[in-house]
Amino acid sequence: MSSLLRQYELSECGRDGYPYFWHQETEWEPAIKDLIREQAGHRCQRCGHPYRVGEHGNGEWSPCDERCTHGGPFRMVEHGSETVAVLPDPHGFHVTHWEPGKQPAREAQWRILTCHHLGEKADCRWHMLVALCQRCHLSVQGKVTMDKPWPWEHTEWFRPYAAAWYAAKYLGLELTRAETLARLDELLEVGHREEQVERMSV
Repeated sequence: MSSLLRQYELSECGRDGYPYFWHQETEWEPAIKDLIREQAGHRCQRCGHPYRVGEHGNGEWSPCDERCTHGGPFRMVEHGSETVAVLPDPHGFHVTHWEPGKQPAREAQWRILTCHHLGEKADCRWHMLVALCQRCHLSVQGKVTMDKPWPWEHTEWFRPYAAAWYAAKYLGLELTRAETLARLDELLEVGHREEQVERMSV
């Protein structure tokens, strides 16, 4: 696990609340936010959209691939040509005038990859940071609070983050992602059980 991914003291943070290494790289590792995007394979952990900073211009449109699960808005483009259709409807493509033999490619609008904090800015443990495109970031922000009991099943992408949080909160264990994945079901069950106890005691 990266030595940068840890809980920081306030003295190690700037006036914006972020650790100094959030923005600046070291001799041995990139800045924390870049490290998280790199570890995620430059892909949104929620919708799967790929986005690499520096390669996709200003990010207004970036190419989808087979791992994308998000809705629109989309546009369909031919290689080396202008856009022929912009598609805000995620449930259907209404393309009518492709040239014969040309294979259209799908691009999504404003899916720039960000790094989202699931807790306080000074908490940079791996399970408190997630690579999300800006649309998923806005959807998750304000809804997901790690210390708020969650009575339902966690979505697939979020399960490792929740499990590592439960390990730290209820068992006092700081686990790597690999260690968390190896004990995923066990840790989620611990969290579910302990949160039930918390809800009953309120």
